[in-house]
Amino acid sequence: MILIMMKNIQNDNQNNQWFLVRCKNKQERRASLNLANQSIASYYPLINVVKMRRGKKQVIREPLFPGYIFVYIDPSSFLASKVANTFGVCGYVQFSGRPQVVPDTIVGDLKARACLVIDESIQFSEEMVVSGGKCKNMKEIFLEPEGERRSSILIDMLN
Repeated sequence: MILIMMKNIQNDNQNNQWFLVRCKNKQERRASLNLANQSIASYYPLINVVKMRRGKKQVIREPLFPGYIFVYIDPSSFLASKVANTFGVCGYVQFSGRPQVVPDTIVGDLKARACLVIDESIQFSEEMVVSGGKCKNMKEIFLEPEGERRSSILIDMLN
């Protein structure tokens, strides 16, 4: 009963913000589940990637950003300090010693595009036109077949 009440308070708090969290190697799912067990909302974006296996195309579900998940939390809440001590989590992604806030628009755009499929077998041209702003690299994320490169693009976009 207490956990349910705390979960409702945490999710309804108007001070909640999205933060990027670094996870231990291949522990994103575990970290997300452990955060949920502590009533901390998280978003673990997955994407379908078409890969060539033994001469056939196969659709494989993989992390959009390997090694990273998003948490939705009030930074002044006592739960915020629990994030870094959660099994599977390394800690917050920080710039200048402070956890980096991820704009709601970026997370919303990621959720809206989660149903897209990345096809590794398609060769993309180098030409890409995306206007400025915080989401200028969003299109590039969904065109990039390499998971580690997508993570690098996200970090660059936030910095």
